Amino acid sequence: MPALATNFLNILKDKLEKDFVPHLPELLNKERPKADQDKKQLSRAFSGFVLHKMLNIGIAVAAKSVVDDFDDNGLDAIHYEATSKTLYLVQTKFREKDQFDEGDAIRFRNGADLLLGQRYDRFNANVKCRKDELDDAFDEAERIQLVVAYIGTGFSAHANAALKELTENEDHHEVQAERLQPDIAEYGPDKVQADLLEEQSVGVVNGKLRLSKWQHLDGHRDTHIGIVQVSALVALHNDHKKALYERNIRYFLGSRESDVNKAIQETLRTAPNEFFYLNNGVTALADLIETPRGSKVSKLLEFRGLSVINGAQTISSAAEFVAQNPGCDISNAKVLITIIKADSEGKFGRSVTRARNHQNPVSTGNFASLDPRQEELRRELAYLGYSYHYRPETTPRNAEVSANIITIEQAMKALALFEVDSRYPYWLKNEISRFQNAESNEYQSLFTQTLTGAQLVNKVKFFRFVRDVLASNAAATRGAEGLFYKHGAFVVAAVLAKRCRTRVNEPDVLKQTQLNELLSTPLDQCRQACWDKARPQVGQGRSVLSYFQNQGSTVGLLDGCMSAIYELEQTEAYQALKRVADRREAFPQERVFRYLTTEAPQI
Repeated sequence: MPALATNFLNILKDKLEKDFVPHLPELLNKERPKADQDKKQLSRAFSGFVLHKMLNIGIAVAAKSVVDDFDDNGLDAIHYEATSKTLYLVQTKFREKDQFDEGDAIRFRNGADLLLGQRYDRFNANVKCRKDELDDAFDEAERIQLVVAYIGTGFSAHANAALKELTENEDHHEVQAERLQPDIAEYGPDKVQADLLEEQSVGVVNGKLRLSKWQHLDGHRDTHIGIVQVSALVALHNDHKKALYERNIRYFLGSRESDVNKAIQETLRTAPNEFFYLNNGVTALADLIETPRGSKVSKLLEFRGLSVINGAQTISSAAEFVAQNPGCDISNAKVLITIIKADSEGKFGRSVTRARNHQNPVSTGNFASLDPRQEELRRELAYLGYSYHYRPETTPRNAEVSANIITIEQAMKALALFEVDSRYPYWLKNEISRFQNAESNEYQSLFTQTLTGAQLVNKVKFFRFVRDVLASNAAATRGAEGLFYKHGAFVVAAVLAKRCRTRVNEPDVLKQTQLNELLSTPLDQCRQACWDKARPQVGQGRSVLSYFQNQGSTVGLLDGCMSAIYELEQTEAYQALKRVADRREAFPQERVFRYLTTEAPQI
């Protein structure tokens, strides 16, 4: 199992320090060096985090359950859950490079063994002061559960076997053995990451809807079809807002932006009783659907995890209309609804979403919102203080100038600049749609599973700085040179980007001022050197644009600029690669550009 990724480890450490450390019992030994105390506090806080997430208890309660200290005898947290009558004994390992190994397990086993024997005298003051509480817990508990939590590379088989010696040994503490659960509960890096991302979700939609003329299809997919009042859907919208449309390809387009949405509102105003006949209906997916009472004439549906995947414009337009016209009666407005039991994030859910979205015009780029990776990045960036918008219709009007807003279009352009493919600068200028299709190789080469939030932010900051400087150069420079900075901006940016790969891939977000100072001189030098290379080739006037509308010309210029600026054009390796022609290469001059990218001197 891989350890917790550095980007999520940084997020976790920040959360532990801010939310959990203030609620921990005081350290018993404050004579240790401050660095040791700070490290110990994060380790202790992780035990509280584990209880908070596993048992859904408050942060303060979870933190107060921590007994971990410099002399804890192998136990890091003890918590009794009265509702399930379960006593939890927790041991954590807050080291990202290490397994939870046999030595850790033996210490945990020995400590748990002593606690099961209620030998409080063998523990530190954090345990001793809870003697009465723990006595009561042992009296009431029906289950005793050992929990192992870690952020490192796994829970070794030897460690598991060491703990099994305790959980499967009936000779140990006869009364406790009956309650001690044989299986060890694990909480590893995958669960840590999932729980951190879940904190930034928009929420889960649970509720009820009453359907008339209800029909149930219980074949391959559990499906419920019927007629619902538009007012009931408006009520859901008002209660849950964006969460209701989280797996839709778009949020509300707005009545000003869509003729279809204008028509929806006009029908509600003038002929609500005809709404059913003029609308395509609503489709939703739900994790769970129950039908506790009612008949086919009127059936009440209870659902959990509802997501409208088609019909967001219908519901949102109606909600906007009701808010703007509170005196209008829409009680006669009804719409056909289909609710399918399915995971909205699964393959089937995404295919249904794609197939059913045709009422308003839909671009290929809209379907990028179906890629779960986009939502993961949005949640991760939220921890870093950035608002990421991957549904175009939700983009704020000030997105281009706001430092803390990142759009998917900015992300695509920024990420593409750092890729090795020689065609990318040409496509960024002329065929941006290649990067917008979530099923394309170009899109998938950008939004990889290894891409971190900090890397994305750093690359976008790089892109914005270079874009703005070159735009200023273009505005201030007349003639072909000014046009070069306008139309050849992606070539210049791509050449400089290869020199910044080490910097932007650092685990932390770079400050914009730091990045600007770092890039200012190299960008000026790169801009001038690229123009010097391009001047004999691009011509004057409209021919500058025509030059960058030709893929062969753009790739050739990119090669010349990279090799010259990186001072590689006279090397034997470069010259040898230039002499090799291989039609099997994935893109033009693949070997050449891989060499140039690898050897680019880093800033």
